[in-house]
Amino acid sequence: MQQLALFGTLERIFVDDESGTIAYHPGVLNAAESKRLFLHFSQSLTWTRETMWMYDRTVTVPRLIARFAADSGVTGEVVALQKRVEKFLKARFNGISLQYYRDANDSVAWHSDHTEDLIDNAIVAVVSLGAVREMYVRSKARPRRTFTCALEPGSLFVMAGRVQEFWEHNIPKLRQPVAPRISIAFRQKR
Repeated sequence: MQQLALFGTLERIFVDDESGTIAYHPGVLNAAESKRLFLHFSQSLTWTRETMWMYDRTVTVPRLIARFAADSGVTGEVVALQKRVEKFLKARFNGISLQYYRDANDSVAWHSDHTEDLIDNAIVAVVSLGAVREMYVRSKARPRRTFTCALEPGSLFVMAGRVQEFWEHNIPKLRQPVAPRISIAFRQKR
């Protein structure tokens, strides 16, 4: 398993093959910007608790979520961040969701983004704010290829091409306490 150090990491390309590209870009936002946006989003957005059908029953999603449709109710700060990510990646996005991981008990299970909702060869770009959390990534094919990436505040994690068909990712629950984290996911939707 490949792992990056928590701080002082360099831009890193984990995957660049027929399945697409998985890349990590630290420091897209500086520390002051990251802190300001974390405080703003945590205090000003309407965070909801969602449920989903899983394991033959309805379960509460273990994190809070805020979603925006294209050009519908998006705050100025989210729009400004979207434009910055679009300029950095030279791509356009029309789907935005924010995830609020309040503590060590909040997580997201192994999954791939729903390809039926995305354009062909879509880019999914995730900006991290707040506490550092590990993203685990593994190939769907066996033998599995795996790696982890410490998502630092102000970083950008990018999955592009056919990555959602061949790879899955998660943010696990933790045993030790951790401060809150917000992720902002930008997607190219149909």
